[in-house]
Amino acid sequence: MSLHIFTTHHAPRWLARCALGATWTAGALLCHAAPAAQATMEPLAAETLTASRIAREATQRVYVADIAIGHISDGRIRVFDAQQGKFLGMVSTAYAGNFTVNPAAHELYVATTHLSRSSRGDRTDVLEVHDTESLGFKYEVILPPKRAQALNYRGLVRTNSSGNWVLVQNATPATSITVVDLTQRKVLTEVATPGCWGVLPSATHAMRFSMLCGDGKVATVTLNEQGQVTDRQTTAQLFDADLDAWFHHAEQVGDRYWFVSFKGVLTELDVSGPVAVVRQTRSLVNAAAARQGWRPGGYQNFAVDPSGQRLVVAMHAQGSEGTHKRPAQQLWTFDLQSGKRLSTVPGRGTISLTFSRDGQRLQGLDGERGGMTIWRWSDMGPKSVQTTVVKAGESSMHLESHD
Repeated sequence: MSLHIFTTHHAPRWLARCALGATWTAGALLCHAAPAAQATMEPLAAETLTASRIAREATQRVYVADIAIGHISDGRIRVFDAQQGKFLGMVSTAYAGNFTVNPAAHELYVATTHLSRSSRGDRTDVLEVHDTESLGFKYEVILPPKRAQALNYRGLVRTNSSGNWVLVQNATPATSITVVDLTQRKVLTEVATPGCWGVLPSATHAMRFSMLCGDGKVATVTLNEQGQVTDRQTTAQLFDADLDAWFHHAEQVGDRYWFVSFKGVLTELDVSGPVAVVRQTRSLVNAAAARQGWRPGGYQNFAVDPSGQRLVVAMHAQGSEGTHKRPAQQLWTFDLQSGKRLSTVPGRGTISLTFSRDGQRLQGLDGERGGMTIWRWSDMGPKSVQTTVVKAGESSMHLESHD
């Protein structure tokens, strides 16, 4: 039998060793090793890895993209039950991956980058296709190594209206769009889009999309079935980026898209035709609110309900140049037809908002504490808090609803 003598400052390290069938005494802490026969333990049973599926009744779900900026090569999408806030599963997005969910909500697409040696080596860009019921990987399409490695925004990966193409934003820094045909599981083409950023698919023309451009214009590109450009048109200048830039985030209902400017001007576009058309423009901030410096702020910082009748925007007071990412102090709800503000509720630090597809819930990410709030929705605005998630991610700013 062996005897080990050690002082008390070594105790935490050695007590674990003594615990396996040995005895010890106080004072100098004498550890008497047990006979070998007594120390023998039964081997642990081998573990078997299994895959499970999300319960069919858990149709009320939210997908939250986390770029994990502190360890950016390890991004992920967390999936939550919108009724109970329960964590349901996770999908890897690797290095600064962006995602979208297809119109039927049965597949999820992640455009991302992998390096052969984790933080160095050969670069491979891929579009990864996942099943939303199991969150399992289905297949991938290799992309040109130029997709935009950027913070999570909706417009960087989108499907077309029929769901058979995925459009991926590129930046080298020259901008272009990679068109992926899901039926053939291959890249169809790359469309040069100089000076323009983000995909705004048309709802009525599956081979048409628009883009927001840095010169204040909106470009519209029409493709043929082979992905080749057949028409390209731009609007006149719609905003001055130096005086009052538009947030890149846009909300869509059919062929209608809404944009909000840094100072709170709302613009509605119609993208059904070969060139985008402005349908209406109005300020969300009246004279009294403007004097208090109320401005929109955040990332996915406003949402339009699926009926196209209501808008909710994240607002903060004492806004100025550079505060356009500030979390919300209040959420303002507007009637889109009349422009009337219907309600104001506490902002809960919101930086991103989206509605459920049925319009029954409003979901928001808290940019201050990393949580998520899900509100029941009424015709006048957020009615009451239905669910809260204390920690929805580390650096989450993009969310989409499954239902």
